[in-house]
Amino acid sequence: MVQQQFFETMAQPDFTMPPVSGAARKPKTSIYTLLLVIALVALLVGCLFLWLEIRRFGGFGAIRGSVGAVAAPADVQFARQSTALTLVG
Repeated sequence: MVQQQFFETMAQPDFTMPPVSGAARKPKTSIYTLLLVIALVALLVGCLFLWLEIRRFGGFGAIRGSVGAVAAPADVQFARQSTALTLVG
């Protein structure tokens, strides 16, 4: 008997659903949608500049020049000199 009263009080017989149709209002664009669009544009511009930079150096997998033409960093060249001090002793 108690369960039946509980379900009767929880039921809402006067509640009616609005009709489902195509005339529903379109949700308003929020600031988060705008931020998502800005982030997408920024990613696309970044990809474009990365592609242009890679193309500038010959594309994917291309190596320009010989390996001998590449100079070693300054600290490596200094360490190869015979006058360089030994730091570990």
